[in-house]
Formats: sequence, C-alpha cells, structure tokens
Amino acid sequence: MSEFEINEALASLEMLMSEFFAPTTNNFRKREIENMLENFSNHRDSWKHCLLFLQKTQNQYVLMFILTTLEKIINRQWLSLSDSERTEIRLNLMNELMTKHETMLYFIRNKLAALLVSIARYDWPHLYPDFFSNIVELLKCEGHQCIVGLVLAQAASEELGAARDTGVLLLSTRRSQLERLMLKGMPQMLSALSAILERNAQKEGQSNPPPSPTSGLPQTSALPDLLANAHDVHSADKALNMEIVVKCLTTLQHLFLWLPLSSHVPPSLVTTVFYWGSVATQSQSVEAALAGLGGVCELLYRRYAPPSSAATALRLHHCALRLLRYLTQHTHHMHRAHVDYLNKLSEFLKLFVSLHFKRLEAEPEFDAIDFLSYLFQYTFQVPTCSTFISCLDVWIQFIDVLKPEDTPKYWEALQALVNGVLNKIQFQHNKAQLQHLDNDMCDDDGETEWQKFLKHCIECIARVADLAPLDVFTAVMERWQCLAGVHARASGRGGAVVEAEADRLLAALLDLATLTRVLGRLAPSLLAEPEHSTGGTGSVAGAGTTNRGCSAGAALIERCASALAGAALTRPHRSHPSALARAHVILHAEMFACMGAWCCYASDCNVPLHTMESLFSSALPFLVPHDVPEPPLLCHAAAHLLLSLSKNVKFTNDLMVMLGDLYNHAQRSLHYLEPKTGGVVREALVSLALARGASLAGGIGGGQDAARALLAAWSAALPAAGPAAALPPLTALLHAFAAAPTAAKKIIAEGICSAAESALRMLCEPACTAETEITDFFLALFTALLPQLGNFAYTAIDVFLEVAQRGSGDGSGSLERLVECVRLGVEAGGGGVRVHAVLELLHSHVLPRADPATPTLARAAHRLLASVLVHRWRYFFPHKCEGEEALRRTAELRGALTALGRALLQPDIELLRINLNTLDTLNTKWKLYHKAIFRSEFMGSVLTVLLSGLTEGGARALLLDEALAAVHAMAAVDFVAFRRAFLPHFIQTLPGLEPHHVRLLADFPPDTDLPTFTQNIQRLMNDVNCYRTYQSLACNTMGS
Repeated sequence: MSEFEINEALASLEMLMSEFFAPTTNNFRKREIENMLENFSNHRDSWKHCLLFLQKTQNQYVLMFILTTLEKIINRQWLSLSDSERTEIRLNLMNELMTKHETMLYFIRNKLAALLVSIARYDWPHLYPDFFSNIVELLKCEGHQCIVGLVLAQAASEELGAARDTGVLLLSTRRSQLERLMLKGMPQMLSALSAILERNAQKEGQSNPPPSPTSGLPQTSALPDLLANAHDVHSADKALNMEIVVKCLTTLQHLFLWLPLSSHVPPSLVTTVFYWGSVATQSQSVEAALAGLGGVCELLYRRYAPPSSAATALRLHHCALRLLRYLTQHTHHMHRAHVDYLNKLSEFLKLFVSLHFKRLEAEPEFDAIDFLSYLFQYTFQVPTCSTFISCLDVWIQFIDVLKPEDTPKYWEALQALVNGVLNKIQFQHNKAQLQHLDNDMCDDDGETEWQKFLKHCIECIARVADLAPLDVFTAVMERWQCLAGVHARASGRGGAVVEAEADRLLAALLDLATLTRVLGRLAPSLLAEPEHSTGGTGSVAGAGTTNRGCSAGAALIERCASALAGAALTRPHRSHPSALARAHVILHAEMFACMGAWCCYASDCNVPLHTMESLFSSALPFLVPHDVPEPPLLCHAAAHLLLSLSKNVKFTNDLMVMLGDLYNHAQRSLHYLEPKTGGVVREALVSLALARGASLAGGIGGGQDAARALLAAWSAALPAAGPAAALPPLTALLHAFAAAPTAAKKIIAEGICSAAESALRMLCEPACTAETEITDFFLALFTALLPQLGNFAYTAIDVFLEVAQRGSGDGSGSLERLVECVRLGVEAGGGGVRVHAVLELLHSHVLPRADPATPTLARAAHRLLASVLVHRWRYFFPHKCEGEEALRRTAELRGALTALGRALLQPDIELLRINLNTLDTLNTKWKLYHKAIFRSEFMGSVLTVLLSGLTEGGARALLLDEALAAVHAMAAVDFVAFRRAFLPHFIQTLPGLEPHHVRLLADFPPDTDLPTFTQNIQRLMNDVNCYRTYQSLACNTMGS
C-alpha cells in the first residue's frame, strides 16, 4: 500500500469507529459496522494493516480495535505465522510501547504490554529470548519506563505464572515450561521490585530504607522513622512515585498468589512491603498502604513460613506494634485514614495473631502484654462501628489461640476487653455512635445494622466467658442490677416521667434490654464450668465455682421473673409515651428471650418451681386475645418462653389450671396471633401435654389425651376450613416434631391421623384445587412420622403413584413433593412399596416431564431413582427368580442405569452432583463398577460422558473433583484395559484430531494413584482441547 492509500484507509477506519460510538448511531447501522470490522479482522494479512495504522493513529477507538484484532491474531493464528512475521509484529509492538508510553492512555499501554506477554506465551525463549531480561531492565529504570516494566511484570505473572487457567489453551508441557522459566527468573525480578520499594521509601519518608537481609534484628526497621516524619510531599514527582509504588505492590501481591513462598520470598521483602502498608497516614499514599497490607495478608493467608520464620514474625510484630502505637497516639491520623485501610489492618492483625502469636510467646523480644495494650487502644479508638467489629474479630482470634491455662496471664487484657465492649454497646456510654446505627433496614442476612453490631459484640463477650464464665457473668450482672433498679423505680411510678428524665430512662431501658440479651447468651458458658480455675480473679475452682454460677443464675431468674410478673400485670408499654413504650416492649421481649435460654438450666440452678410457674403465668396474658392487641414482638417472645418452659421444666400442677383460657382458645383458633407466633404456641401446647405423660387424672384424662385432643381439634377443622387454612399449621407442627422421641411421635401420629386421611381423600379428587398445601403436609408427615404411620403410609404411596400420573403440570411443585414422599417410603424399607410401580412412574410420567424448565422436579426424580437403586438393589438380583421375571428385572435395572447415565449429559450442575454421588454410593455399597452388566453395557459410555464433560469447563468445573474420582474408580476395575483399550478408542472417536495428535495423546502414563491419575487425566483433556483448537484454527486460516 502506498502512503496515500494507508492514510485513506486509516481515515475511513477512524470515521467508522467514531460513527459506531456516536450516540446518534442506531443499532442497525452498528451491526453493519460490526460486520465490516469483523471481515477486516478475519483477513489473513490484517495484522500488516494494523501495524501500519498503529504507528499513525491517535484515535483511542481505532487503537483499541487494532490491538483487539492483533490479540485475536496472536491467540488464533500465531502458530500459522512464519518466524519472521512473528518477529515483525513483536518488534513493532515493543517499539510502539517504548516510544509512546509516556503519552498514550494507560489502558492502551496496558493492552500493548498484555499483547507482548501473549506473544511470550508462545515464543519465549526460542523466538523471544530477551522477554524476561527486558522486563527486569525496565524495572531498574526510573519514571515512566519503570511503570512499563511493572505493567509487563504483572501481566507476565497473571498470564504465565503457575500453570493456571487463563482462558487461553496451551499444551500441558508448555504450561510447565513457562512456569519453570518464570520461577528461574523470579530472584532477579523480586530483587528489582524490592529495590523500587526501598528507593521510593527513602524519597517518601526522608529516612533510611527498610532493613536489608543483612541488617540484623527487626528493631532496625525504618518504620518508626517513617511514621515520625509522616508528611505530604508536594513535588512534581510525587504522583509518579506513588503510581510506581502502587503498581509495584500490586505486582508483588499477585506474585505472592502463586510463588513458592519459602524458597522465593525473602523476609526482608516482607518487611519492605509492610513498610508501605503503614503509610496511610499520608493522604496521597492510601492506595500504596492498601496494596502493601494486601500483600502481607496474602502471604499470611498462604501461611508464609521461611526458614527464619521466628525472626520474620518478630519483624512483622515490631512493624505492627509501631504502627498501632503511632495510630493510637495520633488519633487525628487514624480518623483521616480510609475505612478500607483500617479494615485491612484489622485483617492483617487477625492473620498475624492466628499464625504467630503463640509462636512468639517463647521469644524474649516479644512483649505480648504491650502488643495487646496497643491493640486494645486501637480497637476502642477506631472511628466507625464497622471497623470496631473488624477489631473484635482480631480479639476473637486471639481468644481462639489461647489455652485454658493462659487465662490468668491475659486476664487483665480480657477483663478490659469485656468492660470496653460493654461500654460500647450501652447508650449511657456510647450514645454518639449507637444513635446513628440503623435498626430498620435489613441486609441480605435479614439483620439491621444495630443487630449485626450487637451480635458481634455479644459474641466477643461470650468467647471471653468461655474462658472465665463466672467473672464475666458477674461483671455483666453488676451493670444489669443497677439498671434493673432504675427499671423497678420507673415501674413503681407508672407512666409519670419527668420530661428531663425521659432521655435518661430511655437509655437505661435500652441498655437493660441489651444487657439482658448478653446474660441470656452467657447461660451456656456459666453452667458448663470447666474443671479449672477461671483464672482472672482467683476464683475457687471445681464445685465451689459451679455452685456460685448456679446461685448467680438463680438470682437472675428470680429478678427477671419478678419484673415480667409486674409487666404482665401493669402493661407499662400502654401507659408511657411512644419512645418509652417501645423501649419497654424491647426490654420485656428480651427478658422473655433471656428466660427462655435460662429455662434449660433452671433445674441445675435449683430454681424453685413456683418461680418457673411465675414465668409461665407471665407469658400467658400475652398469648390470649384482648380488646387492645399486644405488640407482636412481645407475643412472639412470650410464645418462645412458653415453648422453652414446656420442653425444659417439669410442672406438677394441673395442666388445665396452668393454661387457663389459652387451651380453649387454641382448640378453637389462634387467628388473633401472627402465624409464626401461633405455630410456636401450638408446638408449646403439644410439648406441654406430651411432657405431662399420663399423670393427670380426670378431666381430659392425661397429658397424652390432652395432646390427642388438641391435634384432633386442629385436624377436625380440615373439612370445614379447607386445606389451604387448616393444613399449614399442622405442617409447621410436623416440622417442629421431626426430631421428637418415638413415643411422642406415636401420639402425634394418632392425633393427626384423621387429618391425614381427609387430606388423602381430597388429593384423590380429580378437581383438587389445594395440591400445594396437601402435598406440603404429606411431605412433612412422611419426613417426621413415616415409621409411625404403619400401613397408612403404603396406602398413601399407592395414591401418590396414581395422582402423580395425572397430566397436570408441576408449576406449584406438587408432583415434586409427591415424588419426595415416595422416596422416603422407598428408603424406609419394608415390602409395602412396589418397586416396579415406582420405576414405571419415573420412566413413564415423571422423567418425561422433568425438562430444563423444571430442574427441581428432575432432581427429585433422580433422588428417587437413586433411592431405588441404593436401597432396593436386591430387587434387581433376586435369589429365587428365574425366567421372564428375572429378565424383566434386569431390563428394569438397565433402564434405571440408562436414565442415570442420560442425566450426566444434562446442564444442571445439581443434577450432575446427585448422579455422581449415586454412582459413588452404588459402587461403594454394591460394587456397581464390577457388575458384568455395568462393565459390558455402561462403563464405556459413562466414562466417555465424564471425560467429554471435563473438556467443557464452565459450570461442570465445579464438580471436577467428583468427576475425576468417578473416572478413577471405574478405571481401577482394570487399569490396564482402561489405558490400553478404552483411552486409545476414546481418543480416536474424538472429532477434530489429526492422526499424529492421536498418537501423541495415546501415550498415557501408567500411574494408578488417585492424585497422579487425576493430574494426568486433566493434562490429557487439556491437550485434547489444544490440538482440536489448533486444528480448527488451521482450517479456518486456510479457508480465509
């Protein structure tokens, strides 16, 4: 092309690209332009035009199109180009990068660097011998050339380091070669990167660089000098220097992901990286600080342990201690620091404590108390609650590494932590922060900001209580008693509150609610006192300590019972202004919840029965109807207390007397309660009746009769109220008692049988309109009570098999639930389930409907199929069965295995998981892979499907380990046959392979152990993909 033609073609391309990105261009015209550009890109010699355009244009759209076209050529046509053509492309790209890198846009520069690395993927070292040395030389330069070197270094790490999947196909031998080449050059690269950081550290902090490997003890670190001289340098080179540092640190962070750490990363480099992780006190260095801490965290995540690991840990400790000291002594710097940096610092501290704290305890240079002191100051000086939560994670990690005998040594720090956290969660100490926490909007976990904050704080206190339960409980109880006194005095005055005291009373009530929740959480720790001293305050060990804990728990229960009795009597939430009323509701709900937790330990604490009856009586008024409805929160909390009492306390008084009107209301309806609360009340009433056994005389007759009467009353409502209204409460009740003792399940089954029979009749009706509720009920019934249903279960299963054959769709999931019920019947054993009918249902009715649009039905069907194969295997191999019956059962087994194998082809990943697990279970339990029918008819096909799936990637890669394990288990039946017969045949049947490719691939290593075998299979399938892709690209190139 002449110069004029080149300029004319470039002008046309620039006009097309500008038109394409213009806001006025419609989609039809954009498609036309895309087709024109695609035709240009696919031309065999388009790279020549691209190189010419690259030298002349400044248009960013054109540049990106050119580079994208060159990328496509490198990835698809590179092996078909001659050596001279490859060299021409590489030299032109390198020349453009080195001559224009200071003026070109950063994403153009990065794209050019990525193309050079892509070329190195194929040509280094034979055609591109100076690739790595060029990078190292650039890293030793200054200014913008150094940035180019860093961009190339990071791209090389991302694309060539550690045989990783970058989306570009390479033969496994080439991947291994690239990894070896990268590792060979790493000492030079790491030395150059370390020199960059040290050089810029000297400029940044006006101090000596971080210690070199020969500088001795970690006390020589330059970190204190940097912090002491922290300032913002306003020079022309400041931004450039920071860009270099950030790029260097991000490059190192990526290298740390895959390098063998102990052999390649010297401790001095770790110290240098941490040096930069401590410069967040300078406003222009936040990115560098985040990258520096991120690099150190990456090392700790990989459990970096060089030969001198103790010295390295001391260096990190020294650096961290000096940084904490600086931040706590200069709080204005902490408040200036970005929240991401503070959270990253907490992440580092958590990792450091987890990996090195116990190791450093034996080092004389390590002062654990000093470290904890500064960690404590940092924890309670951070500016936000989210960062405070991150700091609590550090303390929880510290508690996790402690042994019980360490508690006395660190009790002072732990005690201070508990008191500090208690202050943090109380409005009277921390109102400025707490009042800004949102308690209305819920996150993805269903928690508000306040709830999440409180949960973390309470969990931290509870973890300390695991080490010293009585001491922590006493500390919380002292505060609680003071606030309980305020609450008692306020209750005595009724609703009369002076306006000036309203805010203080509101804070006291909210704090009392918070502390009540803490005391409820501490119950398990206090009553599970280990056989050693609590340590912190010289408490008496053993039985004496346990008795003190029980006495403290009993005192709490007595005090809360009294407060709740008063609340049930006076209803303070009705007589106070809205804010105080809400506080009273929260407080009494927390007291109900706290007592629910303590009910489990009431007998251990020797709490008088009349106290527990008082709690029982306090809950009941909130569970019966009133003219003015009670707050739902209080009702729900009272219901849970009633449930806890029913399960943990043995009452001696008459059940009817205790329950009063609630029993009568429950028999009729609990519509006045919210559905969830009504469900808890039903569970509590049945639990109470079952716990009473047959000890009651007269009236209902006994606890068992009372339970049957309740269940019968709820079941009797089914015909009148209909399944949509009557069955959901029974379904919830069945779920609640799924883990109940067998005797209790028997009584429940007797009481609920009428509802089951009525529901089964309704299900049989052709015009049934409530299949969802009915099938939900039966699935819960079979899950909870199948052994107690007797012959009714088999009758129901026969009905399910008939109903499942209806032609209706499964939009509501009814068919899926019926299939699950049949599965439970199959797994229960016994001869009542007809295997032939189940298989007929699956093959003729369920599996044909299980299309990709109904994945849950397909999964349920294959779970049922798996149950039939696993639990009824002997059905297919009967001892006394010959002739046509034996042939029929063999045909049924063949059909079941065919359906299982067909499911391996489906795209649903969960379905694949189910069937891989089924194959594994069948082989483990019944030696499936050794059976003649499987070896002769199915093994080859299943192996082919699994190996072919390994080449696809995508979602199937999530089950790579399971698929490889299945292949190994099948090959293990006869490794020689697998290697010499199956694999050569399999490779020959694969499309897109040349004969010489087949010969190369057929040489499969003879290793039989699982790790090596699976690696060899992965290499084989990777190479299959590569050869097929190369062949496809070669054909396309010849065609163009």
